[in-house]
Amino acid sequence: MFSGLGAIALNTFRETVRDRILYAFVLFAFLFTLAGIILGSLSIGQNERILQDMGLAVISMIGGIIAIFLGTNLVYKEIDRRTIYLILTKPIARWQFVLGKYLGLSFCIFVVTGLMGIFLVGLLAVFGAEVKALVLVAQAIGLIYLELLFVIAVATFFSTFATPLMSVLFTLAIWLIGHMSQALLELSKLSQANTSDAACIPSCTKLGQVMYWIVPDLAKLTQVRYELISLRPVDCEILFYLITYILAYIIFLLLLSTLVTEQREFS
Repeated sequence: MFSGLGAIALNTFRETVRDRILYAFVLFAFLFTLAGIILGSLSIGQNERILQDMGLAVISMIGGIIAIFLGTNLVYKEIDRRTIYLILTKPIARWQFVLGKYLGLSFCIFVVTGLMGIFLVGLLAVFGAEVKALVLVAQAIGLIYLELLFVIAVATFFSTFATPLMSVLFTLAIWLIGHMSQALLELSKLSQANTSDAACIPSCTKLGQVMYWIVPDLAKLTQVRYELISLRPVDCEILFYLITYILAYIIFLLLLSTLVTEQREFS
């Protein structure tokens, strides 16, 4: 059972590593982080903080883009090339196929995120950052990877039934909404307080509340991330809640992906 799962994960990792778009984005991340050094040198006493903020933002953005563009092709590419017919003739269950694809890309993103993180930590060390600050930056990068695992799960789900273009749009929309979920909730409250358009109040309020509860609160994860590098105390209960919260979403999305794949006919 695990041999088939491992074979699919390893093959997916090899395919994604060979993708040229991966190297282009990694190179862009390194250049962008180096640009942070220049910007930091223009600010007296703030070069380390600017480098931290820009570096983490670049890792999150580049990692998210790679996860979306590679993840939305995970299952669809196998269907389009009809290689899935050959895979399913072997003693491999469909849940192993979906999970193997997810794990392979997750490990690829782990390597990419790790390389960018090591590069950033190395730059900070050169600039004289303390060991404690470097450890906190590493923890913040870990939270970024957790968010990217969620993005991969969303992309995997949409790739089981939608075209790559639609999957990219859907995944990108959920990723952005997740970062604006608190703003959506506040907007729904404002629309409820606004009496200029009474007909729009119930629909606007309900839409904002529904989106807030359906999409995970990625903005809170970002807030905790920056509290870490700002040396502010982080509530361990909130951190544990966020981690289990995101992991539950990932498991749910992978179950949905497996269910969709099970219902599809490939004969």
